[in-house]
Amino acid sequence: MAARVAALRGKAFTLQVRRVFEMRELLRERVFSRAARRWSRVLLALAVVALVLGLAPSVLAKPFDLAGRDWEGCGDFVDLAKAELGQSVIATNELDFHELRPEDGVILLYPESSVDSEALSKFMRAGGRVILLDDFGEGESLLSHFSMERVPIPQHPAESLRHNRDLAIAEPASLHPVVAEASRIVTNHPTGLRHPDLSPVLKIRGAGEPDVVIAVAGAVGQGRLLVVGDPSIVMNSMLRYAGNKALARGMLRYAVEDDTWGKRGGRLYIASGAFKQKGAYGDEDFLSNLKERLRSIQSAFSAMRKEGMPPWVLYGMAVTLGLAVVVWIGARAGRVHKPVIPRFVRDIPVVAQGGMAGHAAVIASPGASRMLAMLELKYALEENLAVLLDHDAPPSQDVLMRELEIWGLLDASSRASLRALLARFASIETMLMFGKGDSLQRISDAEVLVTGRTVKELLAAATAAAQRRKAQGPALPEPAAEGAT
Repeated sequence: MAARVAALRGKAFTLQVRRVFEMRELLRERVFSRAARRWSRVLLALAVVALVLGLAPSVLAKPFDLAGRDWEGCGDFVDLAKAELGQSVIATNELDFHELRPEDGVILLYPESSVDSEALSKFMRAGGRVILLDDFGEGESLLSHFSMERVPIPQHPAESLRHNRDLAIAEPASLHPVVAEASRIVTNHPTGLRHPDLSPVLKIRGAGEPDVVIAVAGAVGQGRLLVVGDPSIVMNSMLRYAGNKALARGMLRYAVEDDTWGKRGGRLYIASGAFKQKGAYGDEDFLSNLKERLRSIQSAFSAMRKEGMPPWVLYGMAVTLGLAVVVWIGARAGRVHKPVIPRFVRDIPVVAQGGMAGHAAVIASPGASRMLAMLELKYALEENLAVLLDHDAPPSQDVLMRELEIWGLLDASSRASLRALLARFASIETMLMFGKGDSLQRISDAEVLVTGRTVKELLAAATAAAQRRKAQGPALPEPAAEGAT
């Protein structure tokens, strides 16, 4: 009695300890969940602020904006192009090389990313014309492709606006059609160009020093290339000068006029600043997309080397770092030690227990092979039949079937079911012996259940027959020795 009371007290103590730890865990989860909700609201507010700051558009106008109407925009140049050429003028911020045709023309104003010199070169060799107006932009890639280099203008120009060296006056350097109607062009911080073979178009005369060419032109295959070292010539504030407007008209006509090889008169694409480039001239779509991706990666790295990371990347990095710090501090500040339930009050999984219960749990676990269950049924069937037949160990299949028939423990149909069941067990053992595990994986839960019911029915029938024979009084016939005929 004292032992039973001590056992009950120990069980009650165990339940109390477990309940204390469960209540502590529940309290910790509730407190932490409230803290997590509070921190989630703070993080959401910070994310919204960061998104607004990162996506807020700049109110400053961009230079050489094709739609800009301020002094450094190029909206007047686009209007002039449409007045001269009509609806064939396309002012775009995305230049698709795959859409270009040999009769088309392209004007690039101060590109802010590296231009695809290979695509433009193929376009010109096919008959297209390219006009690049750039002083300090990323047109360097096209210049280097054709072995051109930038040089400074004269320190003392012969003529300049308001005696300002940076507003030097340029003059025609040849009878090129672009400058046929232009005489004096006002520049704004231009750069000179040097190439031994290309024809000079514009030059700035020096006072007591050599002249410097600021515009060159030449043939590339069936097409033409014109490079001007000053995009400011076509800005809104600069087109009010007659020479600049005449030069602009000459460039527009030159971009699409007929050539010696045939009629042109195609479309004129005007792109400025940070225009996008996509596709590849004359290539299939797959190769075009691949070149476009490589071009985007190259342009991004080039821009980062020149100007550093974009503002939105810096915003994102700063916000990410700030959120990481907030999350780290919140996690550390709200952390409590995880309670550890003492080992002597923990539940022991059934599969870790010994005896019949643990064995059954292992066999019935979802990850166990159903072969184990089939073999358990086989051993149970054979051992129970051996007990009914008064054998110390299960006999062979032939002896078992013969003695069941002699003793009359199973009828003919039951013996047929038993023979088929034993054959299935033998095939499973054979597959296991020869390592054919893939075939064993095909044993389903349904087959195990059907086999279990069959084993139960056979044992029930055999047990009932044995009990009837014992109730009749005469002793059961002696079983024949194993192997006897």
